[in-house]
Amino acid sequence: MRNEMKPRFYWTLVLLLGLSGMGMAEHQGWLNNSISLKVNSRISLKFTQEVRHSELTFTEGYLHNWQGGAIWKSGSRTHLAVFYKRETVDKLDGNQQENRFTLEGGWKLPLTRNTNLDLRFRTEIRRFEDHLAENHLRFRLRLRLVTQVKIGALTLKPFVAIEPFADTKADKINRNRIYLGTVIPLSTHLEWVVNYIRQDTSGKDPLHILNTGVALKF
Repeated sequence: MRNEMKPRFYWTLVLLLGLSGMGMAEHQGWLNNSISLKVNSRISLKFTQEVRHSELTFTEGYLHNWQGGAIWKSGSRTHLAVFYKRETVDKLDGNQQENRFTLEGGWKLPLTRNTNLDLRFRTEIRRFEDHLAENHLRFRLRLRLVTQVKIGALTLKPFVAIEPFADTKADKINRNRIYLGTVIPLSTHLEWVVNYIRQDTSGKDPLHILNTGVALKF
């Protein structure tokens, strides 16, 4: 009986948060797709592509980026990674181009057979072209809880996470994200991700985001 209640509680929470977000003026739709290629038991390559839209209907794209990098598993629970990202943001006075270099470290703690707690820390070196923005460092710390449930033949991997941001411009935590969603395995090599993100930034209204995309893994 307890196992049957878990997915019901989860989807009820998703619905309530989603409805609360829809009533807000600031809402967006983000598309994130990725492909991971395993080199050996410790090293893999990962490439991502993202488009952010100013509408939940995934229209009026205003941000585009692609990213590539390598991930090294230093053990069964820890990893290190380096990434390069090229990002373009549409502005009224022209396109803002960014070259971003990311250093990442991660740690995972199994809590139960199907539940993990993971921690990820990122340091981002952000450099902008044509002096359209100030170069700076940004720091991100994500704490995430991931579990696994089955509804008939369907397997879900629900997750909830919190991620505060800080940077060398503000010298304080000036942004926070809350994530609530699920990964849906479609095949051995393909997963579909769908989640709700609430983003709070100092001096701005809350942003409610529908984020989705597919992840290929080989």
